[in-house]
Amino acid sequence: MKKIAILLPLLAMIGSFRLPGDVASPAEALFPRLEKLAPAGCIPSSPPQVFGTPENKLEDGSIFDYMDGGGVAWLERGFQEMFHAEYAGEGGLAVTLDVFAMEKAEKALAALADERICPAGGEPAPFSPGGRIFRFPPDYYMYFPVSRHIVYLHVNDDRQSATLDRFAVEVITLLKENRK
Repeated sequence: MKKIAILLPLLAMIGSFRLPGDVASPAEALFPRLEKLAPAGCIPSSPPQVFGTPENKLEDGSIFDYMDGGGVAWLERGFQEMFHAEYAGEGGLAVTLDVFAMEKAEKALAALADERICPAGGEPAPFSPGGRIFRFPPDYYMYFPVSRHIVYLHVNDDRQSATLDRFAVEVITLLKENRK
C-alpha cells in the first residue's frame, strides 16, 4: 500500500505519459511529415506551430491563439487541429502553409463554402476539386480540400504562383498518403 501512496503523487508530477509510437490525435501523426516539406527554393523561417480547440489545446495553444475571433467559424464547421508553417526564399519571398484537420470530409467541404473561412470568387484549383485560387497582386493564395483537411497556401509574390502550385501538389500527395 505504501508503494501506491508514493507512486500516485510521483505520476501526477510527471504528467501524461505515452508509449513510444503513441500519438494523442490523428493529426499529430501527420504533423512531423508536414514539417519535412518546403516549397522549392525556400527554407522554414520559424519553427512550425500546432493549434487545437479551446478544449484540446496543442503545443502552441488553441485556434484562437492563431486567429483570434476568426476561429469561431472554424469551430462551428468541425475544426479539430491545425498545422502552421512559414517559409522564406530569395528576395523576401514568404510562403505560408496552414493545414486544418476537420472532423470529417463533409465538414471540410462545408467549411470551404462558408465565406467567413474562404472568400467567394477565385478560380477553380486545377489540382484539387473544390479548391479555389485567388490572385490579388502581389498576393497569390488558395484554399483546397483533401479528405478531412483544408489546406491554405499563400505566397507574397504572385509571380511565384507556379512555385506555390507545385508545393500544393506536394502537400496533396502527402495528405493522400497519410490516409493509407
